[in-house]
Amino acid sequence: MVDKMKKRTAITSGTAVTRREFMGTTAKAVAAGTVAASFPYIATASDPLRAIGLGVSIINEIQAKAAADLGSPVTGQALGYGAYFGKALNQNDQYDVCEGFFNDFDVFLPAKVFQPLDTHRLKAWDQVSSLSKTGKLTPDSKEGDGDAPFRLLWCDADGNMVDGPSRYITALPMFHNADSLGYDKDALGRDVTSWADMLSPDVKGAVGLTNTPQVGVMDVAMAAEAAGLMSFKDKGDMTKAEIDQLMSYLITKKKEGHFRAFWETFGQSVNLMVSGEVLIESMWSPAVTAVRAEGINCIYATLKEGYRGWHAGITISAKTTGKALDLSYEYLNWWLEGWAGAFQGRMGYYHPIPNNVKKHMSAAEWDYWYMGKPASEPLTDPWGNPLVEKGEVRDGGSYETRFSNIAVWNSLMKENDYLVKRWTEFLTA
Repeated sequence: MVDKMKKRTAITSGTAVTRREFMGTTAKAVAAGTVAASFPYIATASDPLRAIGLGVSIINEIQAKAAADLGSPVTGQALGYGAYFGKALNQNDQYDVCEGFFNDFDVFLPAKVFQPLDTHRLKAWDQVSSLSKTGKLTPDSKEGDGDAPFRLLWCDADGNMVDGPSRYITALPMFHNADSLGYDKDALGRDVTSWADMLSPDVKGAVGLTNTPQVGVMDVAMAAEAAGLMSFKDKGDMTKAEIDQLMSYLITKKKEGHFRAFWETFGQSVNLMVSGEVLIESMWSPAVTAVRAEGINCIYATLKEGYRGWHAGITISAKTTGKALDLSYEYLNWWLEGWAGAFQGRMGYYHPIPNNVKKHMSAAEWDYWYMGKPASEPLTDPWGNPLVEKGEVRDGGSYETRFSNIAVWNSLMKENDYLVKRWTEFLTA
């Protein structure tokens, strides 16, 4: 389906902040169509491929392996989200390939900073998961509200959105994950099975929320809806009336002392749980692993209403031409081969061609990370550090189970500025 492109703006910053810290800022500094004027980048045979992004894909070991396999130098620049967003939007002559998140594409695509990708040059395109192409990993899967990748994937040769499938795409779908609630099972003394548990009386004063309006509002919206307090037509694109109703309720709960803290960084979310300040909170999967490493029985909840998903892709700058363009496509094809996906998989992320990842994982790793089976042996992270004990089972089960139950995808709403305004009122109430 093709929706009218939402009119949005985004702030740019030279300060290194996380992706979710950036999302907590009001979005007015840079118009979506504003791109710094520059000429196409002309590469020579000795010039490296220039990749930018966050720490999810720009990792020394990944770029080093790519360079070795491609026989050409590859440089990676990992940036905080504000700096990354500003460079991607306004300096697309300064990179060849760029990590991109589909929930940002309502800003990037009108600006024409990326060039349409020709799927005829992507050797394994036919093997890419239907999750990215149709929104359904299985016929019975939920598509989920919000900026699901398939809603922002298909375009024509000029980069204009079209009803898919089509020969051209906006980005090569790549790493993705599903977020949920983390909780201290021993301290809480029960299981958490619904987003509504975040609002239960027995967790009053011990609830943590991500201080990112566009993400935090989805978590509490799912909680309120699950508790039967209100409903939403599209949690990924709320109306002003829906935002007002939700914020009025949240302000009342905050004044009652229900929320303990609002975290902005990975480390803060870990420390809140380890210190015992919170019993339940919005969390990222790697943060749950970090809490467990501290001896806390932190569980990543499997919630009956579904997960909040996010999906990233790899793009090519509109300024990249000639040899640099050829090398960029080689780099994208290399990502599809699965080695990088296996590296990321040992951190809990998923790849759009699971069978290619399987080739680069041990049987024990594959069974644990993708199949939801108990670890048959101790497992390590990508750097060889102990991570998973024998017999441990990944929360949420298999890849298919997890991504068949996405309730909403990370999104930028049409009413983003209004949301940020009301969220600020909630924080200061």
